[in-house]
Amino acid sequence: MSARLDPGMVGPTLRSWQLRCVLALACCVTAAATVLWTEPNAFALVLLALVAVATVVRPDSHAATFYLGLTAFLVLVNEPGMSWWAAPAVLGIHATHTLAALAAVVPWDTAVERAALRPSVRRFVAVQAASQSLVLLALAVTP
Repeated sequence: MSARLDPGMVGPTLRSWQLRCVLALACCVTAAATVLWTEPNAFALVLLALVAVATVVRPDSHAATFYLGLTAFLVLVNEPGMSWWAAPAVLGIHATHTLAALAAVVPWDTAVERAALRPSVRRFVAVQAASQSLVLLALAVTP
């Protein structure tokens, strides 16, 4: 049972820098899964790292879109086939997308109430349950 707050009081918060640290972790998971799955060349690795940093620093820009497009491009171009690396890649891509959207609207010097993040977390869990089930199905039916 949660404690009731007096009107005008704010519940527990998540600082903007903490949200961006979680976004950085999501970018790292995405990059690691993509690199281990597709084995791209050195130029692609450097570009992936630079765009990941830009995504964390400026989530309100198109850097996140470019980052997610680049990961998809690397998978398509390198044709790695189905692998267990698809599961963390799907998780990382979805987490990066969700967190970049949240971080884009939270200025650097503010915090967001944790209760406001609950609907996003619930949607994230539901989508991941379905997505990871599809990854497992794809792994089961591919030779």
